[in-house]
Amino acid sequence: MDQNLKMIKSIFSSPKLRLPLPTVDVHSHILPGVDDGFQRVEDSVEALRRMHSAGVNEFILTPHIHPGVSMETDENVVKKAYENLLPYVPAGIKTRLAAEYMIVPGFEKKADDNYLLTYPDGSILIEMSYLFKSDNLEKTIFSLVMAGHKPILAHPERYSYMADNLKTFDNLIDRGCRFQMNLMSLTGAYGPESMIILKYLLDRGLYTYLATDLHSLPQMERMLSAVADKKLVEKALATAGNTTGSWR
Repeated sequence: MDQNLKMIKSIFSSPKLRLPLPTVDVHSHILPGVDDGFQRVEDSVEALRRMHSAGVNEFILTPHIHPGVSMETDENVVKKAYENLLPYVPAGIKTRLAAEYMIVPGFEKKADDNYLLTYPDGSILIEMSYLFKSDNLEKTIFSLVMAGHKPILAHPERYSYMADNLKTFDNLIDRGCRFQMNLMSLTGAYGPESMIILKYLLDRGLYTYLATDLHSLPQMERMLSAVADKKLVEKALATAGNTTGSWR
């Protein structure tokens, strides 16, 4: 662990670059009024405008869907909210709807359900609790792959309890999972364990996507002005596939 702490200290004292915004933002909570993200349409529109001006060409809105939690939202509610937002989306800004699914017990049994909100190519964004690993993570990935989906694990660097079990990530990749990194993770915002995971995944080129995971206007302001270690930013740009071009 001493070596990891030295690595983290060197990151914070090294040359910096601005965070690299993706051309296609594959993970955000801009859809208003459905989860812990944006609540007002006018704020969502402001975020779309500002981020588009900063270089994001396409937004895939991914509200939380996790049954059994206090802020429960289902696919029908999300679709309705998206329909209500569309008339206010500024001309020239492209949006799509997907979702971020919490891996709850039994979620693997839903892999064949045709109402799941996925990306254009059938990819599906999944997440776990920040407190513990989902017991059915591997089963869920297997079931999704067998159903023809392409699972994407949201922000693996935020599952700090996995910092001592880094080989688990290699196993998930072998099972057909892909990884999406949160931009603010590059700044060390989520703590030293997160940075250990982040560097492990970056060094091995295991991330496929960068994303904002944007929840609010204040978070957007911090993101647009934030800087991070130059080497980490360069590795992120080299490994992620959604920093240029379109979703496909």
